[in-house]
Amino acid sequence: MEYDYVIVGAGSAGCVLANRLTEDPETCVLLLEAGRRDNNLFIHMPAGVYKAWRDPRFNWNYESEVEAEMLARKIPVPRGKVLGGSSSINSMVYLRGHPTDYDRWAHDYGLSDWDYAHCLPYFKKAEKSERGADAWHGDRGPLGVSRASSKNILYDAFAAAGDEIGVGTSDDLNGYRPEGLGLYDSTKWNGRRCSTAVGYLHPVMKRANLTVETGAQVIGIVLSENRATGVTYTKAGNTITAAASREVILSGGAINSPQLLMLSGIGPEEELARLGIPCRHALKGVGQNLQDHIDLMMQWSCKKPVTLKNLGNPLIQAAVGAQWLTTRKGPVASNIWEAGGLIRTEAGLPAPNIQYHFAAVAMNQVGDQFRLEQGFQLHVSQLRQESRGRIALDASNPRGAPHIEFNFLSTEHDRQELVDGVLAARELINTPLFREFLGEELIPGPKLRNRAEILEFVRSTGETEFHPSCTCRMGRDEMAVVDDTLRVHGLEGLRVIDASVMPNVISSNLNATVIMIAEKAADNIRGRAALPPERPRFFFDKVEPKIIQILEAVISQPVA
Repeated sequence: MEYDYVIVGAGSAGCVLANRLTEDPETCVLLLEAGRRDNNLFIHMPAGVYKAWRDPRFNWNYESEVEAEMLARKIPVPRGKVLGGSSSINSMVYLRGHPTDYDRWAHDYGLSDWDYAHCLPYFKKAEKSERGADAWHGDRGPLGVSRASSKNILYDAFAAAGDEIGVGTSDDLNGYRPEGLGLYDSTKWNGRRCSTAVGYLHPVMKRANLTVETGAQVIGIVLSENRATGVTYTKAGNTITAAASREVILSGGAINSPQLLMLSGIGPEEELARLGIPCRHALKGVGQNLQDHIDLMMQWSCKKPVTLKNLGNPLIQAAVGAQWLTTRKGPVASNIWEAGGLIRTEAGLPAPNIQYHFAAVAMNQVGDQFRLEQGFQLHVSQLRQESRGRIALDASNPRGAPHIEFNFLSTEHDRQELVDGVLAARELINTPLFREFLGEELIPGPKLRNRAEILEFVRSTGETEFHPSCTCRMGRDEMAVVDDTLRVHGLEGLRVIDASVMPNVISSNLNATVIMIAEKAADNIRGRAALPPERPRFFFDKVEPKIIQILEAVISQPVA
């Protein structure tokens, strides 16, 4: 079998590339996905996210190695194993991060074509925004993006609290004001999840020049001297080789793309030698520079019956499920995480360092089930941590689940900053806007007051925000894996296009950015002129928010 392009991974990037490359009828594309079809009801029902996310049929269910600074715990690492990849099982929050994230890529790594002005046109190209077209949004793209749909008063109170604590309230965190608190946009359309499989792949599945294989586990890249000429994969017990006359494109994500490179003899020479894998092409940076956002969950009880607790009642579940099936409306058309925001907790920071996700219900896992409680929940995420990890092959079984080492909380900066994020969250929830709703702090609880106690809470409960990235990063130095066109350094016919190419993790959820990266790369692959840069105005507050003054008053002792 021979194709022009073989794409490995039908996730957030792979589906975009399959669509855009086959727009040329003379181009033949093979898209390989190890997982299965996305034909499960709970994938497409927004509030069904937790059933889809926990289903081992659609999730690789990786876990980290023992994390020394996290009380020697192993951290769960969900990853999509289905058409659409993680965009089929994520919480659907549509955020692009802060414009300075991309300007930092350009400035710090010499990637001038990846500043925000050059990325914005591709965010817009991808997007079919319910907001309509304007300087920041597109309305003709494949990716349906909707505004928050829930009318719950708790979401409005949370967004308005931004003004109370001085960080501001934003009507559009992807628009003029990219920081503060607000209601989140989400990758939904007409009440359904809009994964990249739904938005990009399904509409073009019948193109004669596109072949999609599921259940296809790629086990190696075929190299002829310094050129990638195809891949070998297994399906239904058979081993198959597919040739790529133009390029092999890896879109397996920040865990699986570096794993496949190393299995193919591309990576750190000493690491490959240790595993007995012949080194075909030495690249020090493969699997290095792993970054993710640490996530903490906080909960409060609610004094008024305004939460989503009733969705835990089986009879109500049946009623709202029937409502969604017939109208695509109602409570289960919500992705739950409809409010949040980006804030700064330290004076002098040029951009936010903490992100919040807010839900109008408290959720607790009991065994394999989630129990809904009369309360509300806030997740605290650190956006710009200093800790760096890596992806490595398992010496006992290189083709099995890779070793994932986050190295979380390995610096004093990261420990201090997460404690600050918890303290800021308490101040936020204790604003007058929440007074009529606010009951007892349930997690971590009011007894945890000093910084040492809060740090212990961070160590004992912190998890990944499910945003692994940066393990095949762009750049020009010896630790870079790909160049600014996402070609693997020193090899022909091989690119990596997914979250692994980010030089630094962006300050928000990753899905929108991965889609943008794929859109931008598709034009480059096809030899089309890049969309011209766009530079609309953004709001950048020069005044330190009130929350920083509050925190400076609260912070009276160092972290132990």
